[in-house]
Amino acid sequence: MSFDSGAYLLFLPAVTVLHWICPPRGRWIVLLGASVLFYMSWNVPMTLLLGAMAGISWLAGRILSRAEDPGLRRGVLILALALCGGLLGYFKYFNFLAQSLAGLLGGTWTPWDILLPVGGSFYTFQALSYVIDIYRRDLPAEGHFGYYALYLAFFPQLVAGPIERAGDLLPQLRKERRLSRTDLSMGLRLLLSGYFRKVVIADFCGAFVTAAFAAAQPDGSAVLGAALLFALQIYNDFAGYSEIAAGSARLLGVRLMRNFDQPYRARSIRDFWRRWHISLGRWLAGYLYAPLGGNRRGLRRQLLATLVVFAASGLWHGANWTFVVWGLLHGSWVVLELLLERAGVPAPRSRSGQLAAQSLTFCWVCFSWLFFRSENLDQALFLLGRLFAPWNPGAGLACLGLGGADLLRLALLLPLDPVLRRLSEEREVSDMTCVYAFLAIAAAWLLRLGQNGANAFLYFQF
Repeated sequence: MSFDSGAYLLFLPAVTVLHWICPPRGRWIVLLGASVLFYMSWNVPMTLLLGAMAGISWLAGRILSRAEDPGLRRGVLILALALCGGLLGYFKYFNFLAQSLAGLLGGTWTPWDILLPVGGSFYTFQALSYVIDIYRRDLPAEGHFGYYALYLAFFPQLVAGPIERAGDLLPQLRKERRLSRTDLSMGLRLLLSGYFRKVVIADFCGAFVTAAFAAAQPDGSAVLGAALLFALQIYNDFAGYSEIAAGSARLLGVRLMRNFDQPYRARSIRDFWRRWHISLGRWLAGYLYAPLGGNRRGLRRQLLATLVVFAASGLWHGANWTFVVWGLLHGSWVVLELLLERAGVPAPRSRSGQLAAQSLTFCWVCFSWLFFRSENLDQALFLLGRLFAPWNPGAGLACLGLGGADLLRLALLLPLDPVLRRLSEEREVSDMTCVYAFLAIAAAWLLRLGQNGANAFLYFQF
């Protein structure tokens, strides 16, 4: 049941109404039941994996909250991390690791038929952070399994985040919430902004990106155009999903964290990751970078920890070497930034210097997107090679499938990010703005259905 399906447009209002008419003490049952049904709509057997993850991490939390012996606590932590991480590792990485090992040894590997659990990387990270927080005594264990299961399975952010910490989300699910006009208004505005990003912008760009990556001999200008269009597609696709998730939760009186903050305005790669997929960056900083030593154990350890974190970030996105290279490209640039900072090179302060830094950061991000989007390293390197072949802009536009009307529509869409940001923020917005956004989404949706152009959210695969 994708967010942009007709089924979800019936499911969300029904759950919202049922949630608010139910007595407060029983609302968790409504939400947990709805969340289970939502996940079962993707795959029924994989619901058992989600239940196993919830049971393991909840039980580990209960034991850790009562145990005092350091050895026992450490053993329980390691076992819980191994079980939860191992479940995800088998489903997501087994074939990748086996194929890589076989290639290293000069053999071949026939992939096993293993179904990737939708959203597995997201709810696994939530389960791991819960256990680690209790081990660190940063969080009391949740005694009610139903509330904990709801924290892990809460349907708005179940399959593609944001990755919420138990200390932020569990108290909201536990407390008695009251229906408010502010929550309903903000929820609807977030939904409008999210659907606009997904249906009007991301799906529009996605068709041209697919055409360029599928071409046998794309022109260099087409490769550049595809990289720029993919930057727009993946940002609006994922930011749109995050806003739909936040809007759905807000209708239920729950506030999810903001996952994006105008990332393409970043003036460094570190700044980019403070703005892009904020919940993942926060998780990696707190549960991987800091335990590796972070910036507390010298420059060499900091640089090594940085590369490990970005490689892990790439691998988290998918079981493919293209994602690892993508992560290391970002990590290597951050290492360069740290070395320049240590050498005393100041950040640009003039307006032109800041604009140059922003442009350079955007170019590096788009360059790395080519690896992220490619099916394998061979395709990524082939596309990079095409960038240095002679260009024919006319052939590039033909390869992308971009016509004059498409270019005009693209020019009209580019300035809309600040408008959508305003629509999704806690500030006054005219009712007509919402009406215009709704009409634009409805028109785009009808056009897309007529062309059979539906595209799944990109981050569902992770």
